[in-house]
Amino acid sequence: MIEPTVSVRIDTFHYENTYKRLCQSDTGKTKKELTFPTMWELFVWGAILGFMEGEPKEIDKPYHTPPFKWQNIKDPHEKLLYIMAVEKTGSFDILRDGEELKRMIENYANAGMNIIQNSLAFDPLAYQNTESLIYEIQNRLSR
Repeated sequence: MIEPTVSVRIDTFHYENTYKRLCQSDTGKTKKELTFPTMWELFVWGAILGFMEGEPKEIDKPYHTPPFKWQNIKDPHEKLLYIMAVEKTGSFDILRDGEELKRMIENYANAGMNIIQNSLAFDPLAYQNTESLIYEIQNRLSR
């Protein structure tokens, strides 16, 4: 399992271009009105997309100040990430090495951020509401 007090690494590019765009509002929306009110929620969504696509992506340049600690990821989201890691490796052994588990989840989240960033490049309003997330899930599951 992952130590709750460790910081989560995210890529600088995605911090500047994806997290800030989807987790902070320049439109006057309150946090409750945002699709991703917190960065950890976007991180989890990115990890889910990354696991679904099956290809992790190493973090090229970690953001210099980690934006949140692992303990911010709440249940059932944390458990879901662990389950996906076990499924991907085919073994519960991954749960014994917290650092490897964390790195694996971070790399899959980074891959998911690439998917999100590409979607935003084609549609600036992508990921702006829950309906767009549901549509994304449906499209990926129907492939």
